[in-house]
Amino acid sequence: MMSNFKRLSTGLMAAALVGLTVAPAAFAQLPAHLRDYQLAAPKKSGDVVGPMFNGWIKNDDDSITMIFGFVNQNREEIVDIPLGPNNRLEPAQFDGAQPTHFPVYSRGGFVGLQERGVFAVTVPADMADTEVVWTLSHGGVSYSVPGRATSTAYEMSRDPAAMGSVNPAIRFSATGPEATDREGIYAAPVNAKVGTPVTLTAQVQDRGDRRGYEVQTPFFPVGTEWIMHQGPVGATPVFENPKVTGKDRGETDTQAMSGSGDWTQTTTRVTFSEPGDYVIRLRVDNFMAPDSQFDNQCCWSNAYVPVKVSE
Repeated sequence: MMSNFKRLSTGLMAAALVGLTVAPAAFAQLPAHLRDYQLAAPKKSGDVVGPMFNGWIKNDDDSITMIFGFVNQNREEIVDIPLGPNNRLEPAQFDGAQPTHFPVYSRGGFVGLQERGVFAVTVPADMADTEVVWTLSHGGVSYSVPGRATSTAYEMSRDPAAMGSVNPAIRFSATGPEATDREGIYAAPVNAKVGTPVTLTAQVQDRGDRRGYEVQTPFFPVGTEWIMHQGPVGATPVFENPKVTGKDRGETDTQAMSGSGDWTQTTTRVTFSEPGDYVIRLRVDNFMAPDSQFDNQCCWSNAYVPVKVSE
């Protein structure tokens, strides 16, 4: 299963180097796998959507949490791949947590086109040596990536970062469960109708403890973003104010800027144009902290809202 993924990685790296030195006339002489997957000239559409294994965490009970993301190399095409043979996790008991909706990202920096930490699955202690393999097939090409807890280079931690940052907390009710990691929690299902906005609400909290650290930058509250995770092919829900950075939230919420660690409410209204079953992901981050950033997988948490949309 890993062979295609290795070819993808090798092709991308080689193409990046070749693209700097090879004249256009020599392009046709390149092997097919280098012509198809150049980083220098991504296509508007029809390009690769690949699964990514971001890392693993060993839990206190010796279970293993495996974290996954993806890369959509298209410049414009948003890709939908329904759950099934073209979008599957194996063993099958973990299947269904992965996204079916793959937006285009271009963040620059180290991660570039990647969307990291989209979902995670926890493998019980008695299955700790099991590989969880995510396969995506699109445009006639199939790639698989295994999640495995064998390389220390991929091992991650829930311990506080250099200045006390940890994953924020998310909950959907005052007495309900809390999400503090990539695997997250699921809200109770929400019903909606096509064309009628529905309100999604959660409570969020910065759990960082910065006592004893010389933090020079101002304290900012957590940022939030509502994202379509799963849904019908071609569906494009419209969110009201889907993304609020910690800086933006601090400018409008003086209590959130106090650093008290209190819970803050985040809300969006979303309108669906197509009926079907959806899952909306809420990502909560503290990227405004000096020791937290997306590139380094710190520090954010996920939570998910299933929505059933009828005519």
